[in-house]
Amino acid sequence: MKKFLSFLLAALMMISVFSGCSEEKPEEVEPPKEVESEIVVSALQKTITAVVYDRGEDEPYDKKYWETLVKNFEAANEGVSVNLIFTKDAAYEVRDRILSGNSPDFVFLPANEESGVTEALIKDKAMLPIDDVAEGLGAIPFDNNICKPYEDGSVYLAPVFFEEKGLIYNKELLAESGFAVPATWDDFISIAEGCKNKNYSFFTYAGAQPDEFGDIFAAALVSAIGEEEMNKLLSYDEEAWNREEVKSFVDKIESITKLVVSGSSTKSKDDTMELLKNEKALFVSGTSKDLEELNTEENKYDMCAYPALSGNQTKIVTFSEMYIPVEAKEPELAKDFIKFVYFDVFASSSYPSTMFAAEFASKNAANESLSDEFCDLVVDVFKGNATSENFAEKMLEYIKEY
Repeated sequence: MKKFLSFLLAALMMISVFSGCSEEKPEEVEPPKEVESEIVVSALQKTITAVVYDRGEDEPYDKKYWETLVKNFEAANEGVSVNLIFTKDAAYEVRDRILSGNSPDFVFLPANEESGVTEALIKDKAMLPIDDVAEGLGAIPFDNNICKPYEDGSVYLAPVFFEEKGLIYNKELLAESGFAVPATWDDFISIAEGCKNKNYSFFTYAGAQPDEFGDIFAAALVSAIGEEEMNKLLSYDEEAWNREEVKSFVDKIESITKLVVSGSSTKSKDDTMELLKNEKALFVSGTSKDLEELNTEENKYDMCAYPALSGNQTKIVTFSEMYIPVEAKEPELAKDFIKFVYFDVFASSSYPSTMFAAEFASKNAANESLSDEFCDLVVDVFKGNATSENFAEKMLEYIKEY
């Protein structure tokens, strides 16, 4: 068994109230335009090395994006040049440079990247605090224990490139059926009941890849029990897993087991999207990126937050991380570079300041964790192999094994 919490490894939950039949989407981020920045440093003939992880061709923040950013930064800061190293092997580039005493100054390398280099640097406390960067950027969500991984309360990782998670639905079908966007699990169940006599099911899930249930569970409970208690759940507190709210969540799942698309327990994420497009399912779990792809040809889909047990809904947002290694040779210039990323990307954006985030978990190559057991256990509830009466007992068995 490996350490718990991977289902929220890169997730933070922003608490916010939703109303109406749709939600505001994060603004589409375009490659940075050539602009003049107020972030100017008094440095002459200095170079910073920036190692940037290439996340693949399907990502919007590609080499052209970073090259444009570097060009703008150099133009705004006379005498400063950036040695940009953009590579899929960024993790090994960072590791080798640090080991050889030639540390990069700026790193963009998400903690969920499979090499585990960023997580290792966190464990070794090998990052510089960047509180002075965070102080001037109140709109950016630094106040969570992903960005603040230690008990000293300082910021060490800067969040960037946000992606929302939630329920994606066919808004035309929802309106035609007379349903409103669900805010609570009772609303969600009411829609399920209303779909009984229709030629589509209200929901399907990716039973073959059920990691979505970690997010759904967290979104359901955090507004009902609060951050402190949620942290206890995510830290294997045995008493916390016997909370009535945990049983209530499983009760809700039990009430819809026969109302989801038949065979959901064997579906992949791609399968669920096809069922949505073919109007065989009204809701599926997805991301803002999925929503954008679905609306490429026609704007018929929308997204809402996962339903809550009670209280305000909780928005689930993932982000990537950038940071400054403790051995950086030009740390002040690196801080200015981070500010410049925000200047170009988030100048016109705003994000809620109230949020909850799970603490970091150790990630391993096999991705084995108690969260896998949790998600599989939820699927067992759908299949009738686990109940609200024995769910906590089974989870506690996994925790004791760990």
